[in-house]
Amino acid sequence: MHMLCRGSAMGWSERRKKYCGCGLSLLMVTVGVALIPIVDYIVKEEVKKTVILKKGNLMYNTWKDLPIPIYMQFYMFDCENPEEVLQGAKPQVVERGPYTYIEKRIKYDIIHNSNGTVTYKQNRTFHFVRDMSVGPDTDRYTSPNPVYWTLLSALKYEPERVNFLLHYLTTFEQEYVFMNRTVKEILWGYQDPALHMAKRLAPDWFYTDIAGYFINKNATNDGVYTIFTGEDDITKLGHIDQYNGSKYLNYWTTKWANMVNGTDATINPPFATKSRVAYAFASDVCRSIEGVFAEEVTDSHGFTLWRYTAPDSYVANATINPDNKGFCTPNCLDRGLFNMSTCQTIDFFHIPVAISLPHFYLGAKKYQEAVKGMRPSKEEHQTIIDAEPTIGWVLRAAKRLQINLYMQPIEGFDMTSRITPVFLPVFWLNESAVIDEKNAQMLQNMLFTPLKVVHVVEIVLISAGAALLAVTVVYIIYRRQKRKAEAAKVKELKEPTTSVDETSSLLANGTS
Repeated sequence: MHMLCRGSAMGWSERRKKYCGCGLSLLMVTVGVALIPIVDYIVKEEVKKTVILKKGNLMYNTWKDLPIPIYMQFYMFDCENPEEVLQGAKPQVVERGPYTYIEKRIKYDIIHNSNGTVTYKQNRTFHFVRDMSVGPDTDRYTSPNPVYWTLLSALKYEPERVNFLLHYLTTFEQEYVFMNRTVKEILWGYQDPALHMAKRLAPDWFYTDIAGYFINKNATNDGVYTIFTGEDDITKLGHIDQYNGSKYLNYWTTKWANMVNGTDATINPPFATKSRVAYAFASDVCRSIEGVFAEEVTDSHGFTLWRYTAPDSYVANATINPDNKGFCTPNCLDRGLFNMSTCQTIDFFHIPVAISLPHFYLGAKKYQEAVKGMRPSKEEHQTIIDAEPTIGWVLRAAKRLQINLYMQPIEGFDMTSRITPVFLPVFWLNESAVIDEKNAQMLQNMLFTPLKVVHVVEIVLISAGAALLAVTVVYIIYRRQKRKAEAAKVKELKEPTTSVDETSSLLANGTS
């Protein structure tokens, strides 16, 4: 009786171990799997609280006074054969750079509106960084004279009395097809003698005597922005609602081309999908730019980022992409080149300038081959935006653009009569930003490390539960096999057997 009870107790103990093992393993797997949607929900809610543009939170302070260093690097083109160009020869240019400026952006006049938007201006200042440059910004370059070509181009559109003045300015003041000036003058401006004379003679037409591609860009703002804070709708975070009080520009010929779409390319809505199109508005080129997912990349801090680039349709001519017809002002250009004269002016006169990617990358062959010295490269000349998909922060970006001035024969000006029409590159720029070590560590500690810990816990629970379940199943199979073996052995012992003595006795009796 004691042995029977002991055996029963031992059997119950074994079953209890099995039940406990299976139950515990299933519980661990269940908890691990259940944590995935729960954690995802909690993470999304925390991310939303972090990234919305609300006073006091992390994103707001970062957005207001961007701590990530931004560099504006200029690569200048020096025209080596200006006299030959006047005789119809192909221009020969040599690129030299970078000339690097550190850019500081600070938002001010911030007004939070009742409809989930915030209105602000952004001050941008540039300071030359000599140790990141190939030389001082007093280096001199020969390039097309923007004042000369602007005044000559205006002859087609202005009344006779203004034409007389333009003729006078381009001859008496000795304005020339080319100019030789410093990097600082070409970019940030110089006092032009013809404009100085014109300002005195016709102040209604000429309000400044300063010429330069980035005049009024340093220590100033580029307009009034109204963007969504994400408080009412997180999917609109950073999207521009209005620019200078309007949802549209007035430079182009179609409503689509004039639309102000997307963000300013520094922040994006969180929880990105690879199918989502990311638009960015660039005030310096007076248009919005489409960005599509290209690939996953890993930055120097180990973050996995999603790279966005402009699709080929962005640079396509209007025949291939009819949407680009709105940028045909006054005429359509071929692939890779956009006429920017409608939004780039000297006084009230439009500069005959066109933008492209550096070295006419992705542009029509005729533009690349019209100038000696072009070496287009995807790696060096592509515009990219690398964003962290969970929070939407742009951790690395490089906006690359080239400024080209159009030169052509102008009737009545013998100096231009033999020039072969050409878009001559003046410089290209790389406006880039990469998150620094300090801010990368902050993101790592506040967001990515906790996320990794939680996901590791999920994986550990699921893996440990699965392993424990597997061990329990193996143990159960082992115990069953062992019991079968023991039962077979007991059965064998209990079965009757014939001994050797009995067999001998039977044989003996048979013999007698």
